[in-house]
Amino acid sequence: MANNALSVPGIVVNDVPVGIVPNSYVSNRGKGTITVRAESAGGGSSKSVHTENAEDKIGKMKWDMYNTDENKAFFVEWKSQIGSNAITASQEGMKPESGQSMSLVNDPDWEGSPDGVVSFEFEGDPLADA
Repeated sequence: MANNALSVPGIVVNDVPVGIVPNSYVSNRGKGTITVRAESAGGGSSKSVHTENAEDKIGKMKWDMYNTDENKAFFVEWKSQIGSNAITASQEGMKPESGQSMSLVNDPDWEGSPDGVVSFEFEGDPLADA
């Protein structure tokens, strides 16, 4: 059985497929961090205590797109949909990643050049397998 990497995903935002710069997709599942501390158990012994940090449970999806009029229109739409964007990243032979209640959190710079690239960063609920 082959191990595939999510390297060339198709991205769908609010049911609309969008083109991205190859190899620019990055995600964070938003499962949060675990803090491990030692608790004294008396007599010089200890045991570990494990706690979850709920503040870190934020799903993140980001990618680059080219500086086009169409992508500027997408930016305006996505930025206005605070907490309402739904995103799926999928690739043949792999489980899709799905982000719900996503907001476009950055205000990207629009590079004025023939190969200008714009980064889009979304955050929301922890990602789920679609």
